[in-house]
Amino acid sequence: MRGHIGMNQVMFGCKRAYYAILKLTRQPLKQMGLTAARFDLMYAIYIRGEWPPLQSDLRRTLGVCASVVSRMLKSLEELGYITKERPIEDARQWRVWLTKLGRARIKRAIRQFLSWGFAQLALVSALVAGGSRGPWWDPVKSKAALDNAATVFDRLRDAFGDEATRKYPWPVDDWLASI
Repeated sequence: MRGHIGMNQVMFGCKRAYYAILKLTRQPLKQMGLTAARFDLMYAIYIRGEWPPLQSDLRRTLGVCASVVSRMLKSLEELGYITKERPIEDARQWRVWLTKLGRARIKRAIRQFLSWGFAQLALVSALVAGGSRGPWWDPVKSKAALDNAATVFDRLRDAFGDEATRKYPWPVDDWLASI
């Protein structure tokens, strides 16, 4: 094909890996009344504990624009998962809390994906299990594989100007210590 410029294999691979991960989590999250985006937003609210975040905090954490957070919050409010209130210090924003129903949903999802290690197991298995790298349950090899992957994705995020929170707050090292 004359003049044809092919898609970059690494970029295409990243895109396909992203879609495969979403596919892996889609059904279990759907059974809980969530999507991956709703899980991420509700988790960002949940980890704040007694200090409910402002809408702008959520935007920075997730690395999305204000209108995306606004639409997501509206949807979560309609589902009864969150409640919003205008803070005294900045009436242009919303302070966001999980409702009792929302807290129950996110806790269940956290148990399934984080506490029980579903996501971690899937990731470590994919990164370590095959070839000559040895068994996925080797904590040293598992940590090395995760660290290498994190380095690659941090470089990609930097290169493409991603401004979302760098660390997803969950205890990878604690999980690895348990296997």
